[in-house]
Amino acid sequence: MRSFQVALLLLVSSGAHAAGTGSTSLLWTPATSYTDGTFMVLQNQRIYAARDANVTCGTAPALASFVLVASVASGIASHVYSQQYNGGWYFYATSVDVFGNESDPSNIVCNSINLNGNWQPPGQGVKPLPPGQLRKAES
Repeated sequence: MRSFQVALLLLVSSGAHAAGTGSTSLLWTPATSYTDGTFMVLQNQRIYAARDANVTCGTAPALASFVLVASVASGIASHVYSQQYNGGWYFYATSVDVFGNESDPSNIVCNSINLNGNWQPPGQGVKPLPPGQLRKAES
């Protein structure tokens, strides 16, 4: 099986598009050949993302923690991933040929989202606090 690669470039960082959310604009050069140099017909490209609760970029999470967030048509070389909450957001792209073969991941890029008042889900194992003083209503 032949493999091919695509490079991913983080173009624009976070910005508030809706109250309390950020976005990341991604650009890349679509793959046109296999690793042996032969011509390839590109079917689509896939964008994968993972989030770290830290609002600064650091070590990328393991590839197993990335999830598919977008499938992009072959003629398009950009994608805006929006509705992001606080954290370090990591992305990579892959190419898929017309036979359904998916490439290895591109390079991984990160964008830090840190917006004041930005809602984010709780960490693993974190639960809401219980309600305040419970009492029986007088009848």
